[in-house]
Formats: sequence, structure tokens, C-alpha cells
Amino acid sequence: MVPTLLRLMLVAALALASPVHAALPLPEPVSFPSLEGGVSVTGLLFLPASASGRVPLVVGLHGCGGMWSTRGDGRSRLDARSRAWTARFVDEGYAVLWPDSFTPRGRRSVCEIPRGEPSIDPSERRLDVLGALAFAATRAELDSERVALVGWSHGGSTVLASVNGRDPRIAQFYAAAGAPKAPRAAVAFYPGCGVSLRAGQGWLAAVPLAVYSGALDDWSSTPLCVRLTASARARGADMTITVYPDAHHGFDAPGDRLAHRSDVTRGVDAARGVTAGPNPAARAAVEIALPEFLRRHFQGR
Repeated sequence: MVPTLLRLMLVAALALASPVHAALPLPEPVSFPSLEGGVSVTGLLFLPASASGRVPLVVGLHGCGGMWSTRGDGRSRLDARSRAWTARFVDEGYAVLWPDSFTPRGRRSVCEIPRGEPSIDPSERRLDVLGALAFAATRAELDSERVALVGWSHGGSTVLASVNGRDPRIAQFYAAAGAPKAPRAAVAFYPGCGVSLRAGQGWLAAVPLAVYSGALDDWSSTPLCVRLTASARARGADMTITVYPDAHHGFDAPGDRLAHRSDVTRGVDAARGVTAGPNPAARAAVEIALPEFLRRHFQGR
């Protein structure tokens, strides 16, 4: 159970949210064990207000900046992009679970950690995802046979690690007695595809997977994701990639202002930093494409 103080802090922070956030149902703070021993993952579970019967679930996976956005008042809340997508998913009738992979490991952000220094990797976070699936299977209001993973940036890379049908640890998890079903589908926004691509035959998406990337992304390499998709499709995976023109990393975020970050050294060119921010046209397109993808794969049971 989430400690009472943490629960009160989360509820208080959410009560001070922006208009988009205020439209959301009040979330339930939750916790569950990661499959990484000794790690208890905290998170937020949003249920649609009009839910009747068991509802499908989206597991949202935050980026390298963590799950929370800190504003001038010093209170933490979901960042604007996560709030906007949560509102859209809830409107579609889905529950949304946001696991926080960083706070339990003593981090708020890993964006600024230089290459070669210890960080929190998607390979660790995939164990949080498996814990989230096991947790969801215990909740009577959630349809554990209709679950999708949706991740952004570092969370998108976590999606790639979590749906790898060639991963022995993942295969062992699903083979165990009483294990939950694998996700029905998965979505990765501008993930880092290099690790999965270098794995060669050791990586193959085991569920339908949609990747959304920007042609101008200098944080995560879109060409590597194109190559990964082509390789996976040639080997029988149900995987697609959509590359939006004139779009940078974070193209689906609210707003219209780009930002250059020289403090991020894990981009395509470590010396130049990265550019991130919204592209309204790409955002509008993916706001149609992603819900259609989920509806298609959530049809029936």
C-alpha cells in the first residue's frame, strides 16, 4: 500500500493541476513490486468516470525526465504531455496506469547523465512493466486481456525492451503459472532503437508495435528505428513506423515552442546537444493515428 503521506501529497498536487488535468478523474496512488528485486514501484491509476465492467488499460511509460513536472510553486504533478494523453485515453474509455520508475531508484531525471555513466536503463524498466502487468491482473475493474504499452523517448525504448519476444527473462515471466497475458499492442514515441537493432536476431517484437518518430529528431535516431522496423518486419513482426516531416523529439507535446538543450549529451551528436518540442501538425496527426491503432487492437477479446 502507498504510504499515507505520499498519498496525501499526490492528491494535493493533483488538486492544483492545470485545466487539462482538472478534467481528469482523481487518480488512485498505487504501488506494486518490480520484478527487479527490492524495488517497489509507485504510480497513478486513472479510471474512466463512466467505466462499467472491466475496461482496457494503457500503461504509460514516462521519458528520461521522469514522471513529474515541477512548476514554480514547488509542487509535483504529471507533465503536460502525460496529462494531455491521459485525458485522451480516458475519454476513449481506457484506464491509464503511470508507473514511476525513477523515484523508487532515487532519481528524478536521467536526461543529463553523460554517456558511459551509470543510469537507469530500459532493460531495468522492462521489469517494472512486467510488475505493472502482474498488478493489473489483480484489479477486477481492469481487463488484463486488453492492455497496451505506450512509452515516450526513454519510455519508448522501455517499450521496445518490454515486447522483445527473444528475451529469456520475459519468456520466463509469461510461462510461469498464473502469469498475465502479454499486452495486446504497444506504441513507442521516438524511442532509442540502437540497442534493439544491435541485438540482431536477439530482438523481435512479439506484439503489434507502432513507432512514431520525427524526421528532424536529433535526440533519438529515426534512421535507426527505420532500420529496426524493416529488419523486424522481414522476420515476421507486426511492426510499423511513421516518420513525421519537420518534427523533432517530443513533437506531440502541447504548445508550439522548440527548445535546444545543451545539457543532454546522449543525442545523435553529443557535442551539439538536442532540440525538442512540439510540431502542431504532427501532433494532430498522431492524435488520430494512435487512438485508431489502439481501437483496432482492442476490438473483441
